[in-house]
Amino acid sequence: MSDFLARWTGLLLCGIGVIATLALAAAGDLTLYIHPRYVVFTVALVVIGAVLLCLSVWFAATGRDHRHDHDAEGHVHDHDHSTRPSAWRRAGLLGGGAVVVVAALALLVAPPTTLSADRALTSAAATDGGGDVPAPVLVGSDPTRFSVRDWATILGSGSTATDLVGQRADVTGILLLDDGGGARIGRYAVTCCTVDAQLFAVPLDDAQLRSGLASGTWVRITGSFADADGVTRLVPDAVEEVTEPDDPYLS
Repeated sequence: MSDFLARWTGLLLCGIGVIATLALAAAGDLTLYIHPRYVVFTVALVVIGAVLLCLSVWFAATGRDHRHDHDAEGHVHDHDHSTRPSAWRRAGLLGGGAVVVVAALALLVAPPTTLSADRALTSAAATDGGGDVPAPVLVGSDPTRFSVRDWATILGSGSTATDLVGQRADVTGILLLDDGGGARIGRYAVTCCTVDAQLFAVPLDDAQLRSGLASGTWVRITGSFADADGVTRLVPDAVEEVTEPDDPYLS
């Protein structure tokens, strides 16, 4: 690809990124990809980037003829070898165009989405139990206000159903149904962006789940805990299908 094509392909890709980020911010969807505390910082950087991009486009446009004059001088010497470079230029043009089209479809056309249940099912085993997050204190607390992460860290600290007698959970998250028949309710926590997203999940007594619920469905579950097969599970008293929250990730 010639320097001219490479330069304009890069500018187009930068423009797509700027437009996509600002559109997500305007629609309130930027938090689907980054932590809310970084939204203002990100938008500020993108605005600065947009100004620099406009300057780059102006310089590229006004300097095009000047650069072409220099390229024309070399064209006299390369005339006998023009066939192969022309083929490479066509390939570069097609490749660059394909990259721009794919980027536009992915960033401007495809709707923004949260992290999928499929990703959760493949990562749950490594992160169930709360990781390094300290477990909340049950004494003097209202357990119905605990999130999926709170209960996951409590169970990960070694608490059993005996320790949780009289404690009721009221949690909202993604229903995770694996091929082995296991059921969990999970939710992602994001520290910086979705690249570092960590899944927190609580095992469920799937016998108490109503049929027809698909994996990946957002649900609100209330219930208590019981031990089964050496695993402490949340036994649902009520399962309600809900819409995805405006803030799907735990901060």
